[in-house]
Amino acid sequence: MLRICGAALAVLALLTSSIWAVTPGITRIGKGLVDGSAIDKSGLTGSICKAGSPTTCVPKTIFGGFGSDLTYTGHDNVFIAAPDRGPFDGLTDVPYVDRFHFLHITTDLGAPFPNIHVLLLDTRFLKNELGQTFVGAAGAVVQNDELATLRLDPEGFE
Repeated sequence: MLRICGAALAVLALLTSSIWAVTPGITRIGKGLVDGSAIDKSGLTGSICKAGSPTTCVPKTIFGGFGSDLTYTGHDNVFIAAPDRGPFDGLTDVPYVDRFHFLHITTDLGAPFPNIHVLLLDTRFLKNELGQTFVGAAGAVVQNDELATLRLDPEGFE
């Protein structure tokens, strides 16, 4: 019995190593950088601070993370990107206005890293059917009235 198990494990190990030898896996083709202090094109003014901490602030136009979603538009290397619910996990002194960005992203495969280039083309606000702007603040939830709720935590595009 031990011999069969040992042989079976050896065959499995051989098959697994053969599969990985044939399949190249994921290849890194590029690296890109976006400055952490970059601003967006929303046109907002002023700062937004962490709730209860008036000295921990960022500009309302902070480009911030856009990792909640990145979707190709199908045209000219233009992508749509959405940041999450805003800085400080949405716990801010004033509501963070939800937005999305149009980015032009190109990769120069022959260049050394960083070889992925990101150009911010435009920033637009996320609004409901009444034209009201969604915000990342948890307090913008209206109980028992979904249509009156302006709180949105964007997690992707479809």
